[in-house]
Amino acid sequence: MSEATSAPKTGAWLRLVIFVGFLLTLWLVARMLGFDEYISAERIGTTIRDARALPFAAAIFVVAYAVVATIGLPALPLTLAGGAIFGVAAGIALTWLGATLGATGAYLLARTLGGDALRRLLGSRAGTLDRLLGDGAFLTMLRLRLIPVVPFNALNFGAGLAGVRLSHYIAATAIGILPGTSVYTYFADSLLAGTEGARQTAFIRVAIAGVLLLALSYAPALAKRAGWISLLVISLATAAVSRVLPSQTVSAVGSAPAVDHSAWNTMLAAYVTDGLVDYNAFQRDPRFAAYLAQLHRVQAATLPRNEQLAYWINVYNAYTIELLNSRRERKSIRRINKVLGVTLKSPWAESIVNADGRTLTLDAVEHEIIRKQFKEPRIHVALVCAALGCPPLRSEAFTADRLNTQLDDQARRFLAQSAKNRVDVRSRTVYGSPIFTWYREDFGGSLEGVGAFWAKYLPPGPAQDVLRSGKFQWVDTDYDWKINLRR
Repeated sequence: MSEATSAPKTGAWLRLVIFVGFLLTLWLVARMLGFDEYISAERIGTTIRDARALPFAAAIFVVAYAVVATIGLPALPLTLAGGAIFGVAAGIALTWLGATLGATGAYLLARTLGGDALRRLLGSRAGTLDRLLGDGAFLTMLRLRLIPVVPFNALNFGAGLAGVRLSHYIAATAIGILPGTSVYTYFADSLLAGTEGARQTAFIRVAIAGVLLLALSYAPALAKRAGWISLLVISLATAAVSRVLPSQTVSAVGSAPAVDHSAWNTMLAAYVTDGLVDYNAFQRDPRFAAYLAQLHRVQAATLPRNEQLAYWINVYNAYTIELLNSRRERKSIRRINKVLGVTLKSPWAESIVNADGRTLTLDAVEHEIIRKQFKEPRIHVALVCAALGCPPLRSEAFTADRLNTQLDDQARRFLAQSAKNRVDVRSRTVYGSPIFTWYREDFGGSLEGVGAFWAKYLPPGPAQDVLRSGKFQWVDTDYDWKINLRR
């Protein structure tokens, strides 16, 4: 490993160690001050009685709850105390506010001290994490809050480390914790009523609360049976789990004959127009299945370098079409493996690719083979993920003899799509596809490197000058995940 590579990794580990150390320090301070004893099962009754006599009890309760949740101490005793101190309505409102503030504090703490470090450690996989979280993070977070298969504090810190969008996180948390907060608060107030008189009414209330708690306790089991227990790993840490693949040596020369992409070329010419794809035509054409079978028989390592790269680009694009067809998906690739809006498994993690005598995922083809072995930034304008936000799919196959010309042409075509990529010269602002920020390390590790890449494919003029200067603001354009379907 080079010094340039090891330094960011070391720094990333250091930041994560600082985050964990800071969290442990807060825990130790809380214990030294006896703060945890006040919310223990043994002392909570005394704490409740003392709290009722305090001025500004509501404000103190909210602040205490927020602090407890931020540093990761158990907050359930405070949830129960809220109902016992303030009653059902006020207890729900105050507990909900304190929990939302505390969850947000924990999220911000994790993101500030560890989020960037995690992404540095993930390296090439950070792009996959962004694609998974994206605009679906709200529904993912909401279901994890509604169905508590993941502990409250673990989800707070995990979401911050993974980089869930703050607005999505707060909204999903505020909505998702309300049912559980209401049940526990009602339960605590019902128990208190049973100790203070009106026992017949209290008995009924406790029975109702018990049924609600029982139903809530069964939610994780039902979620596990439905496969949602894996959601934490998939939504917050999938990008950190990579398949270990045997390394390949890229041959400078080879004796094997060139791969025959002629059938693929013919189908692309017939079924792809301006980057839009007739997926049904590929599904009906027997030549497509035959071409996929041919890709499996190729021994890629025996091919010359350009032949290998052309082969793997064609593999990725062909099997993306096969993935959409095998799942009969015609709206968005991100709908694959979703249940009630929750992604149970990334579509790019499906073991659908049969190539080079192996079974691979699209992620493995892109990250472990193409990006790792070829170090070619232009592949990001050639690999197409079946979305309108992607670069356009070419109406011809990539071939070794024309590979450089084709990649340069792809770059010009993609950068010419002004809805995705444009330069505002007056404000010195570059509006670019998120592809360039997801994979900035492939363009030199900085936005200045991205600008230098762009400049090579723009005509001389003010826009090119802005890009070459490296002095500009960057704004990600919206990424349209609707399928690139030819209608």
